[in-house]
Amino acid sequence: MLRRLLRRLMPVVALLAVTATAVAGQVPPDAPWRSFESEHFRVTFPAGLESLARETAQRAERAYRVLAAALVEPPGGRTEILLTDYMDTSNGLAEVAPYKRITIFARPPVDGFALSHFDDWLELVVTHEVAHVFHLDVTGPLGGFLRGVFGRVPTQWPFFPGLGTPRWTVEGLATYYESALTESGRVRGSYHDMVLRTAILEGRFDGIDQVSGLSPTWPAGQRPYIYGSLFFDHLLDRYGAERMGSFVEGFAGQLVPYRLNAAARRAFGVSFSEAWDEWHDSLREELESRRGVAEARAPFTTPEAVTRDARFALFPRVSPDGQTLVYSVSDGRGDSRLARSDLSGGGADRLTRTNGRAVFDWTAEGGVVFSQLEMEDPYRMWQDLYHARPGGGVERVTEGARIDHPSVAPDGREVVAIQTGPGSTRLVAVSLADGGVRPLTDFDPEVHWAFPAVSPNGRWIAAARWSDGAWFDIVLLDREGGLVAEVTRDRALDVAPAWSHDGGWLLWASDRSGIPNILAARVEGATGRVLEERQVTNLLTGAHFPSVDPQGRWIYFSGYHADGWEVERIPYRPAEWFEPAPLDERFRPSGAARPMAAAADLPASDYNALATLRPHYWEPSYLEPSSASRRTVIGSSLGLRTRTRDLVGRHTLDVEVLASTSGARLTGGASYAWGGLGNPLVSVLARQSWDAAGPFAGTRPDGAIDTLWVTERQRNLDAGVTLLRSRFRHAASLTLGGGLVWENLTVLDNRLEESPDYSLNRAVARHRELSLSASLSTVRAYDFSVGPADGVSLFALARTRSEIDVPDTLRSVVGWDRSFNEVRARVALYRSLPGPGYGPHVLAVRASAGAAEGPGADRFHFDAGGASGLREPVSGLDLFGGPVFFFPARGYLSGERAGRYAASVSVEYRFPLALVDRGMGLFPLHLDRVSGALFFDGANAWGPELGVAGYQNPRRQALTSVGGEVVAEALSFFSIPLVLRTGLAVRLGASGGTQWYVRLGRSF
Repeated sequence: MLRRLLRRLMPVVALLAVTATAVAGQVPPDAPWRSFESEHFRVTFPAGLESLARETAQRAERAYRVLAAALVEPPGGRTEILLTDYMDTSNGLAEVAPYKRITIFARPPVDGFALSHFDDWLELVVTHEVAHVFHLDVTGPLGGFLRGVFGRVPTQWPFFPGLGTPRWTVEGLATYYESALTESGRVRGSYHDMVLRTAILEGRFDGIDQVSGLSPTWPAGQRPYIYGSLFFDHLLDRYGAERMGSFVEGFAGQLVPYRLNAAARRAFGVSFSEAWDEWHDSLREELESRRGVAEARAPFTTPEAVTRDARFALFPRVSPDGQTLVYSVSDGRGDSRLARSDLSGGGADRLTRTNGRAVFDWTAEGGVVFSQLEMEDPYRMWQDLYHARPGGGVERVTEGARIDHPSVAPDGREVVAIQTGPGSTRLVAVSLADGGVRPLTDFDPEVHWAFPAVSPNGRWIAAARWSDGAWFDIVLLDREGGLVAEVTRDRALDVAPAWSHDGGWLLWASDRSGIPNILAARVEGATGRVLEERQVTNLLTGAHFPSVDPQGRWIYFSGYHADGWEVERIPYRPAEWFEPAPLDERFRPSGAARPMAAAADLPASDYNALATLRPHYWEPSYLEPSSASRRTVIGSSLGLRTRTRDLVGRHTLDVEVLASTSGARLTGGASYAWGGLGNPLVSVLARQSWDAAGPFAGTRPDGAIDTLWVTERQRNLDAGVTLLRSRFRHAASLTLGGGLVWENLTVLDNRLEESPDYSLNRAVARHRELSLSASLSTVRAYDFSVGPADGVSLFALARTRSEIDVPDTLRSVVGWDRSFNEVRARVALYRSLPGPGYGPHVLAVRASAGAAEGPGADRFHFDAGGASGLREPVSGLDLFGGPVFFFPARGYLSGERAGRYAASVSVEYRFPLALVDRGMGLFPLHLDRVSGALFFDGANAWGPELGVAGYQNPRRQALTSVGGEVVAEALSFFSIPLVLRTGLAVRLGASGGTQWYVRLGRSF
């Protein structure tokens, strides 16, 4: 049976699981890690980041002190902090189970969006993540008792109730404290304000049920941070900041979980649902006040729309000949790309696909130099420069240089850009000819650079410069990086400078008024002296990334709306520009001191994996009964399992032990994976499992017939090595595995007791196994797609098993020698297609084939039939099926065909039906979207035909069916994604009939 074969492939499955973890974590386990301990934290860091690591410890100890006073009692024990700089992104992650862990990415956020308003990047991100640990570690009396028994089981209520709250409470709370306990942060910045202000202005403000879901509708993944942080800011300002701790503890202590409004009423005196409506009303009043102030300053700007439904349309730039507009697009319906629009009315197309949103600039010849992410290996992902040539084709300029934000010099030989280093950025000049990098400034943890722009005469570089204390300003430098002038000097975000066509004006985006608009300064070309400053736009929404076309007719920019960023334009008319708005009060520094704990003298040592590798929990485990022909032969099993992985992923250990409720049968084992080499990964596995088969007929000497069953105890000892190749657009692996298998067969009578009258000639067998598997995937899914949308997925396996102790006289004899060879392969193809609805339509095709040979390849080697899907986890109803089948055929029973050869094909046409994005208040269920599919399935299995009685299994008519499915994507219990599909399959051919089914997960 295929299910039994899959269990024998556990080393491969274990290695692929480790592979996925390694890629997601972006932490190289083979790096030279170091560690030291402060009072409440252990900080682990690469050898080159010790100075930043000590600053991280200082900021963590400060966050610990202030959160202990402002939120709840501190969590017990030490929290692990992993500081890493192997990925060109700005982020932080916090986990509380199975142990308290914080991961910090050292690169500072300099993109000009929400995160860029920071006094100190480490202080902001560490405060945010420590707030998560304080919040999510809280539990009630029941959870405390169960943690004492089972340990830190990584699940929601009652172990970690905070994990069972909407993301807006989790991220909103941490974002609120990152701002309340520092002098900057997202609550104090303008980006979150802009999103909510525009949502109200354009009638798209989300209800509390929408914010509690998981929807790609704008602002998508940022929704919990934006709505949550500003809602808590309103709530705590009105009802008292000291009540947040009462809410956290009250919710965690609930015996009836998930009742957010009840916990809010006890803590704040008002439910979240009621407070949400109050908050919405207050935001409307604030909008009207802002409208009056802005309207009194100057007439509102009325831009001309250039793009529609782009979602992210950023960095618009017109070609040197003035004929083509290029901008970066990420619309959630296809690949991120540089889009090209013919300004003479010839339409738009794709210039090139990009790995994420890409910053770019034109060359004088009409080419485009852009930056994008690429993975160097499974753990490192850097930004580098690429050159899209005028005649077509893309060439890589740098490799592993960590270069971003390019600006091409007028002579076309160099690109001025930023280079990421240890916790900072610097300005560099990059040769387009050979990719050589020449530094213009130094790496300085107290100075970061962004968005350089070379002047049309090639003499000056305008750039955005962050300096300690949230001073993010526009400065002018000469071509060697020497400072010429400070154009701005305030704590507002002044970013993305761009020169006018003649170099007489410098434009940039600024939120100095609290609303992002475009400002400009007149610059003397010969000296770089700044002569005057003006405001260009007066918008209530927001404007970013300005540029002036080469003819000086238009200013293009990214304009903000309730559904994202669109390219817009206004006439280039300096005479109509006006006096800049005064600086908003939020950007005036308070000057309050932020004392840090000393960490300079803490001794560091080489990383010790044992500090985090020990098991932290034992989780109850359950195994379904083993049945044959609908009779339960082996009862269900109960036991415990754990999984532990050290901080950097060098060691991963899984242990599971279960005891059957019928008979003294133990199931389980242990697997261990080692990532100390980085690549390849190595694993070993030892496991015991049980299976059942039957019924069989036994004949007594007197001619009486007995009904018999056979149980199989199988013990595996396996090892494997996996080579990985990871790139931004594809992932591949190659696994070589081998091991030993011990089988012990027992005959049971009809009472399911060991039969004294019947035995097998060879009840015990030993086998050697060797397998080679390979996988490749280029599959990607977009925010609005109905599952996988484009790409190909390939999997192939070759496996040989030889019986060790079969007598030579019985070798290769059917029924005695259980040796076999097999190959299996599966390919899945996805292609997105245009069509009506919220996302692309998809044509999906999957084909599988398998063949086995040898005396042990019997008629039950492969199964065909059944509707793939996962068993529904609560009721366990058979209605919800079983595993994902290798050879499915919807409308038929699993195993309806079996044999040593098998093949299947499935074709689906998938289409969107409705983007619902609704819930029922704070009830823990949110329906995101609904899609449909029409399908054809065909599958068959046959063989062998050996000419021996009992071994004929001819190829019969294939199992074929057609039908349709409806797929609902939801979020349950505030954090568990749920894909539920129901379908009706019509069997074709002589069998006829229909079958209705319900499954969890997609068919493929």
